[in-house]
Amino acid sequence: MYLAAIGDIHGNLPALEAVLAAIDDAGIQTIVSTGDAVVGYQWPNEVVELLRNRNIPSVQGELDRRVVHFLRKQETLRQKLSDDEFEALHQTHATLQSHNLEFLRSLPRRRMLHVEGIDICVCHGTPTSQSETLDEEDPPGKFRRVRELTNAQIVVSGATHQPFSRTVDGTLFVNPGAVGIAPAGARIATYAIVDTETDPWEARIREQAYS
Repeated sequence: MYLAAIGDIHGNLPALEAVLAAIDDAGIQTIVSTGDAVVGYQWPNEVVELLRNRNIPSVQGELDRRVVHFLRKQETLRQKLSDDEFEALHQTHATLQSHNLEFLRSLPRRRMLHVEGIDICVCHGTPTSQSETLDEEDPPGKFRRVRELTNAQIVVSGATHQPFSRTVDGTLFVNPGAVGIAPAGARIATYAIVDTETDPWEARIREQAYS
């Protein structure tokens, strides 16, 4: 099986289009997204609609959740976030069409898939929290707890924008990095290709330039 993992698109349509074109060129049909589809760039509607039209299994990221609940939580968010972060949420909420807001609202916090006999868990931070994260240098016990919670053979998570892959007790953990946010403003999107045809399984991190 070949699986493409994307995430942290942050409303960056040109980056998403470039990554999906590269995945299509590689002939990979199974794609998952780790959330934070919006907030950051000016194309939240176009990004959501592309994910919907492509039927890409997605989960709700932390920023997706904040946008969905913006009206109800705006006073709390105003106190919690910087002015720039609050304004980015405000602008995204104002821009999103109602059906795209409802799509983001409907997304699960974690998604379990069974593809070619392999159990896959997709989440934003961890399977139990959108704000908690898995980092490459976390102790093995943290990864084992996630494995026990999901009983998955592959766990795909995002949130940190830092790509990595790590195998713990036979479970492959993958963070594909960020499609929409690159260091120092570089126009480079990052994603991952998971290959279960190898022994052991591996995830290869890919970079895709976009204009």
